[in-house]
Amino acid sequence: MKRRRLCWLGRLSILGLGLSPGLLWVLIVLVAPTNWARRHVIAALEASSGRAVELDSLGVCLGGNVSLSGLRIASPSSRDRPWLDARQVQLDVSLIQLLRGRFDPTSLDVEDATLRVLRRRDGSLEIADSSREARAPANDQAGRASCAPARLAAKLHNLRLEVVDEPDSSVLALEDVSGDGLWEREGGLSTSLFGRWNQGTFQLTAHLGCERSRPVFEGELRASDVLLDERMGLLSFAVPVLAGSKTPVQGKLALDVYMRGGGASGPEIARSLVGHGHLAIDPVNLTGTPFMAELRKVAQGTVVDEAASLRSDFTIQSSRITTERMELAAGRLPIVFSGWTDFTGALDYTITVDGLADRVPEKARRLFQRLDVDLKGLTTIKLAGNLDRISIRMNTADGSSRPLEQLIDPDDRARLRMLSRQFRNKVVK
Repeated sequence: MKRRRLCWLGRLSILGLGLSPGLLWVLIVLVAPTNWARRHVIAALEASSGRAVELDSLGVCLGGNVSLSGLRIASPSSRDRPWLDARQVQLDVSLIQLLRGRFDPTSLDVEDATLRVLRRRDGSLEIADSSREARAPANDQAGRASCAPARLAAKLHNLRLEVVDEPDSSVLALEDVSGDGLWEREGGLSTSLFGRWNQGTFQLTAHLGCERSRPVFEGELRASDVLLDERMGLLSFAVPVLAGSKTPVQGKLALDVYMRGGGASGPEIARSLVGHGHLAIDPVNLTGTPFMAELRKVAQGTVVDEAASLRSDFTIQSSRITTERMELAAGRLPIVFSGWTDFTGALDYTITVDGLADRVPEKARRLFQRLDVDLKGLTTIKLAGNLDRISIRMNTADGSSRPLEQLIDPDDRARLRMLSRQFRNKVVK
């Protein structure tokens, strides 16, 4: 009897030992979150990133991962304005690892977060601020690399991405962003995102890395059915007819642009930036734009109309956005632009009304030939100035350029009188 009782006790002991890890884990899950674990995670994140970190709570999932609630990351100098605010972040770090003093996640899952990328007026990026830069030498790359994870995969759900450019007063607000990313210590960060942009859709692929201790980037953005608004000031660099309007220009944008560059400062990035793209704004209403007001002085409404569509292929190089042909269909004839806008806002475009000379009736063409008037050599329109103050000038045959109000000078009036007399004589004959 006693021997049978000992046998049962042995079996129960073995069963208890087998179940104890699971029971212990359930107990840990029930007891967690713990303040010491939360403090350890905050300290680890601040040490690895050099940023200010706040965390509301930490929980342990049944699957073994750690869940962070209310994670906020900010620049050390502005802790009250976090550039990352995430409701829920799940990491593949177990509580056992935390007990051993380790924090080495290899994957994370972010749910319902807001990320702000701010470029200040001096060209610096808020997200690049780090307290480690003040403590470590600038050339201490090995120390910085050791703080970063060797490999970290991320999945994003319901992210709001806000890109703010203070020098140009523009804001890019992306909603319902989802996608994934991969950070590798040797390869940098690669990401693929998709979501909504001003009632339209977008797809973004990008890579951030480092070459010879110099940050480099490469990316492509595709968007369609995006509504224009007053926060898209940067678009004027590629489409100067949108610049200077006191009221928001209404339109629907489709965009495909590729860019690459590098550098640690705004001027360095601007010098290195190269790329190309295509855009279409259809429809677009140019009512109230300085360009349309100036153009009407020339066309008097016979060629142009505020309800229009616009298409352009462009390149980015040498701190300029250049287009060989930007076509504005704003009436009966397409208006064609060729020229450039540099990154300071200065611009220089030649404008022609495509096919205007070809549409002159044959009888009138023969008459102009008899009068020794070259239709294709007539004056052309120049768009000059800068994005804050656009002016339209006329290029004459001698290569000079004059504002519209100075176009009809005494010599022009004399020439017009002479042409009028010749035309009258031809009609009489």
